[in-house]
Amino acid sequence: MEYNRVQLKLAAKQAMKAQRPHPMLITLLVVVLSNVVCQLVMRILGAVSGSDKLLREFMLSSQLYTDPEDWMQYILFNLLSPGRIAMALVVGVILGTVLGSLWVALMNVGYKNFCLGMVRRQQPQTGALFSVFPQFGPVLGTQILVGIFEFLWILLFAVGAVALLAAAVLLFGELEGLMILAVLAIYIALLVGIVWVTLRYAMVDFLIVDRGVTGMEAIRESKRLMKGNIGRLFLLQLSFIGWYLLEYGIVVVCMTIGLIAMGSSMMMGGMANVEYAVVGSVFVFLGLMIVSVIINSIINLWLMPYITGAQALFYDYLQGMDSAGFGGGQGGWGQPYPPQQSTSYTWTPTSGPNSGTGIGPGPGGAGPNPGGPAPRPPKSSKDDPWN
Repeated sequence: MEYNRVQLKLAAKQAMKAQRPHPMLITLLVVVLSNVVCQLVMRILGAVSGSDKLLREFMLSSQLYTDPEDWMQYILFNLLSPGRIAMALVVGVILGTVLGSLWVALMNVGYKNFCLGMVRRQQPQTGALFSVFPQFGPVLGTQILVGIFEFLWILLFAVGAVALLAAAVLLFGELEGLMILAVLAIYIALLVGIVWVTLRYAMVDFLIVDRGVTGMEAIRESKRLMKGNIGRLFLLQLSFIGWYLLEYGIVVVCMTIGLIAMGSSMMMGGMANVEYAVVGSVFVFLGLMIVSVIINSIINLWLMPYITGAQALFYDYLQGMDSAGFGGGQGGWGQPYPPQQSTSYTWTPTSGPNSGTGIGPGPGGAGPNPGGPAPRPPKSSKDDPWN
């Protein structure tokens, strides 16, 4: 089957344009629900464990005791009792973090279900986000298994990297140039190993929502599908790096403008109005940083369904499916798709002024525009502005 990364990304953007409600709204809902529920869980567990009260007492004591020695004695003998610390850490921090992570993982699986239906032109609604909730036990169990396997693989790579680093120190300890190259090679090898592990299980969530398989079955099937395709998925994800560089550039530009404005206002304010100049410049700087956060948040609301939709189309490619044939199909959680015939995984770009073969009569020849200029050769499709 033919694979074309550029056309795959174009198909993802076309599916986003056709989707109602717009995927940006669904993405906003996912972000809000994920953060609100996590904060709610942390607040409830913080009140139950006493970690919130412990933090308030700690902040209040820093204002009551001016002598640092008295303050430290109060903290050690009054606040930091073993029972309070254990309760705050286990219930307030660890349990809260685990429950929040599981909730985010559940929402992410539901979001991938929505994006999979979106690229298959099924017009999924908000309910697609919660389609896995009736089976939250097996779904979360699968997420935990994937996390365990990833952790063990990364731990193995980390141990190997430490061993190689120790060997490099023994061999090249006195040769600074070779030592730097050895450390760089070990670091790159570690990153490659981490990427390999992450991509190996990248199809697990799509298998959960598409075929309804969980646990080791989903993990084994993801490894089977990704065999020989890890490089393709890596290049697909790497092709979005321009958007992340754009977001980073927006932050840098806003920060630079803010710092220049701060310096200019303080120079123009003079010594007499130095306090007003400092306050005004700080407000300008904070305002610009808030603007950068808002702009990047809007970009991310568009970028998340774009990236996830492209990954969903890649999943369909691994399945040997043609995404153009899924409009109105059946499937979703617990409803596997019927076996598909072997099809060509291609997309036909929308016709336009640049479409066609570019082959035809030259000036003065016959055709729809005799005597005109020779047709221009077709422009290659681009998935993103910088490609």
